[in-house]
Amino acid sequence: MSLYEEADSAGRSLMFKGHACRTKAIETFTGDSLSLVFVCDADVPSAQVQILEQMQSGAVIDLYPQRYVEQPLLVVPAINGEALASIDAGRIIGVPGSATIAAVLALAPLHQAYQILKLNLTVLCAASEADRKGVEALAAETARLLNGRDVDADFFERQIAFNLIPDVGPVQASGFTTLEEQVMAQLPILLGDDALEVDVSAVRVPVFYGDMVIAQAETRQPLNLDEVQLLMDRAQGVRFDVAAKQPASLVNDVIGQDVVIVNRIRPDTTGEGGFGLHALSDDLGRGSALTALEIALALHSG
Repeated sequence: MSLYEEADSAGRSLMFKGHACRTKAIETFTGDSLSLVFVCDADVPSAQVQILEQMQSGAVIDLYPQRYVEQPLLVVPAINGEALASIDAGRIIGVPGSATIAAVLALAPLHQAYQILKLNLTVLCAASEADRKGVEALAAETARLLNGRDVDADFFERQIAFNLIPDVGPVQASGFTTLEEQVMAQLPILLGDDALEVDVSAVRVPVFYGDMVIAQAETRQPLNLDEVQLLMDRAQGVRFDVAAKQPASLVNDVIGQDVVIVNRIRPDTTGEGGFGLHALSDDLGRGSALTALEIALALHSG
């Protein structure tokens, strides 16, 4: 096994399965003799990206599939894991973002039964969406404010503690942010429906970990509430309890879970085709990292 990271940090000794493994500079990565490659860094030198694209053997599992010109095969094993059975050697497998994973696990059973035609999503993203530095920024700002000191809002450019920021990632020419564009592009692929209309708004919220996706959908057929619980019970990676006494919350019920928890599925107020729901997920416990591991296990078992 080989571990690679930025040259400034390379040479560290990290423990893996009880053994010390010294990291190497990412610039030395060649891909030679590797049967499985995990790519977990958003910033990979272009030369190494080209190596990944040209690998002829093994498999590449990348948590940042948007970096490639040619769309990798997007996989969430609970949704389209069967695609891994016939994958060609050297093919790059893309892992969707945690918000996309939460949305697709919650929506797939309902899409299969009632066919979603149009989907409006509001995605509430925690500080952890921006990795460790985002969590550290929220912690530092919170501590300063609670001690009566001014905030130095360098990382998110605006104060995140006790605040809401109505963009997650840079705003693109389309008017959507990078995260919004990512979810809009990935969901129809995973649901297997190119005709699905998706609109996404993302908000950065002052919590350390977790995602919440609020969905409002138009469907071809009206929702059958008596059937919904059965559909969710049969689905993988998702949990819904129509008889719950109170809705699940992120901190109390979701963090530490490896499933997406769905709250308050309700039919459209017009009585025609449509529904609304809230889906909550631990972006670490049920996010991209766990999905990447599930993909690797599926490849190994296949």
